[in-house]
Amino acid sequence: MSVDVNDPGPNGENGFDVRARDMRRTSKHGLARWAGVLGVLCFLAGGLLYLNRDTNTRSDAWEWNPEPYDPPVQYAFVPENAECHSWFSRPEDEETEPPLITCTEWRLRVNYTRGRGNQSIGIPYAAGCGGYRGEASVGDDDCTSDIQLYDAASQVELSRSERRGMPLRVSRDGHRVAYLSKKYLQLVGWDLPSAQMKPISPRLDARALDDLRGVEISHDGEFFAVSFAGSQPRLLITEFSTGKTTTLPGFCGVLGLSNSASRIAAHKECSDDDLTPAGTVTILKRDGTVVGEWTGAQFVGNLSPDGRFLVAIHSSIGADDDEYLITHDAVTGKIIKKLRLRLLSEPSDAIGYAWLNKSEYIVQAETPEPGGSFGYYRVNVESGASRRIRDLGLNPGEAVSLGSVFIES
Repeated sequence: MSVDVNDPGPNGENGFDVRARDMRRTSKHGLARWAGVLGVLCFLAGGLLYLNRDTNTRSDAWEWNPEPYDPPVQYAFVPENAECHSWFSRPEDEETEPPLITCTEWRLRVNYTRGRGNQSIGIPYAAGCGGYRGEASVGDDDCTSDIQLYDAASQVELSRSERRGMPLRVSRDGHRVAYLSKKYLQLVGWDLPSAQMKPISPRLDARALDDLRGVEISHDGEFFAVSFAGSQPRLLITEFSTGKTTTLPGFCGVLGLSNSASRIAAHKECSDDDLTPAGTVTILKRDGTVVGEWTGAQFVGNLSPDGRFLVAIHSSIGADDDEYLITHDAVTGKIIKKLRLRLLSEPSDAIGYAWLNKSEYIVQAETPEPGGSFGYYRVNVESGASRRIRDLGLNPGEAVSLGSVFIES
């Protein structure tokens, strides 16, 4: 407890006046003894306050107003073994309502030259500058930071016994991000250079988040898509420049948006017990006009930037365990090319991530054992030639969304 020494007592006197008169009658020994007792009491009180401090004050009360930020995001990630994500669900008999957003672990990996452009994002962060990147020496103004985005939900609690990870997407140029905002309880699109943030969904409760199936950004970063399943499956397509949102009912999953969202690849069927869409692929215009539809594409994904192709990675059934990158015509589903993946000389499991550009697709090579990675590769969809993307670590995090990918020199 603290006392204001200038607080008047009941007779308008200073609250310490009476004690001061009494203390004048004591000896120096008594003064020292009382000072020692008071010191011990203050120490104990301070310790109790420290032990009972609210360690969540920053995350609970924190409200963020972004500032313009020019460096592109190389990728976003949730750290491996994030402590928050390993917490057990609440006991069934706990009386308080569970918080909707339980974790905000998303980080933005950025690389930049100190002093070049706006670098005050509105969040305190540490920078590692100079030293070596890979085998090359870099200058003292060459910096890397992992910025924790406290406003971005990485996990929500849908009920006392169910938690689910939340997506975050980075545009290909690294300048726009889509995520579930803790401040607004809705999905938002954020343009880093201008510090503009716009809603791409209504406010969401636990039921709506249970229906959420995906978030995507068009290759040029101009359009955002949000997909919902449940009793009212739908896509929400938002143009960032205008903030206008178009609802396309009847679709529960999105496989990608071309530049300017001139073509949208979507699914009509989603499994109730799996977040992965399956079945018929529908190609739409932005106004909802269907331009193509075909079946047999349970594992297909990722629409090309020009809207012409969809790719899929398939494993052969047999002793060779080969994996293939298959390119489909987006409108008809016809197989255009089937290329054997040759990422490594040792066995690996290939997982498709996203288009790097109109002719290259990004694939991660996972180890046969769960949790490992041999890194990311850029695969030419015409020739099948692949090259390791050395600017990306072998295993950047538990969940990863790729942005600008390469580190600018």
